Amino acid sequence: MACGQKDKTQLPTAPPEKAQTPPACPVLMQNRKMMFIGLIWAALAPLISVALIIALAWWLRRARAPGASLWATAVVLLPVAAVWWWDRAEYIAVCTGEGKPVIFRKAMAEGVFLNSGTSNSFGMRYLQEEGFLWIEAPSIYRREAWVRYERSGAIGNTGNNGNTSNTANTGNTANFTTSEIPAITARYEVREDSSQPFRHTSLSQTRIIDRTSGDVLAKAGSAHFNGGRMMWVLGAWGRRNCPSAMSSPEDFDDYYHLAKKTLR
Repeated sequence: MACGQKDKTQLPTAPPEKAQTPPACPVLMQNRKMMFIGLIWAALAPLISVALIIALAWWLRRARAPGASLWATAVVLLPVAAVWWWDRAEYIAVCTGEGKPVIFRKAMAEGVFLNSGTSNSFGMRYLQEEGFLWIEAPSIYRREAWVRYERSGAIGNTGNNGNTSNTANTGNTANFTTSEIPAITARYEVREDSSQPFRHTSLSQTRIIDRTSGDVLAKAGSAHFNGGRMMWVLGAWGRRNCPSAMSSPEDFDDYYHLAKKTLR
């Protein structure tokens, strides 16, 4: 029996008002615990450096060394900053290589072939946000099979959060249907790839491709730096993303809406 499920064949051993709540799934509780610890670490990891500075400054004062606080700060933070800056160079190289999102040629399309590992989970945003009437994608149930997600009606409140059920109503203004198709019919392909070009840097790339000619109509990339070898003492403060919604909102918008700005 799966964790969290009730055995319907077993009679209750106590009246309903006295029945105890089933124990939580151990695996789920462990995952939540690890997630909580991860969030605390990501936010408070720099306190490790602060603790080291305080301890070193205390030791230097006991040794009657002049400028104990200044020396302690330099001894702890300079190596951290140097290693972080060195590891960050690979991330800068990826960001520079990708450059800004580029649209070489525009076209018009009512639908696209979404070639992505997350097409069945996040693909609905192309119907809800990007304005396409349909998308085609690989089936998650059968290999070498294809499905089409189609929208009818105007988009209102997209309250289903990308639900890909056969008939999902969002905001009572649009219906979404899912059907199997024998082959891909879309002329244009939205290809999303992920890679790890360097040890501490990951890259997500999006390309808009004309399937009839193989030409790339547009391309964009998003790089993520995990903090390098200093991630354990910098936490979330050492991470970087490009393009960033904070530092370069226009480039981030062009990356996120690349298909819409190229084909709609």
